[in-house]
Amino acid sequence: MKIGDLVEFSYGTILKSLSITKDVEAIGVYAGTTEDGLHKVLYAGITHELQEHFVKPISMQRMAAVSAALDN
Repeated sequence: MKIGDLVEFSYGTILKSLSITKDVEAIGVYAGTTEDGLHKVLYAGITHELQEHFVKPISMQRMAAVSAALDN
């Protein structure tokens, strides 16, 4: 993965005061790695540090029909 790539990631949060567990699955921007080997993902203005198995790169390819020339 390169910095700036779109990634799909997931993580869980625990709100101890309300005893709520919440799983978050979202798309963010890859922002590199930390010195500890964690992957940094930028999402909603916050940088999340996640282990490798929680981050998956998104592969986007243009369909052939989109690139085809159109006759007017």
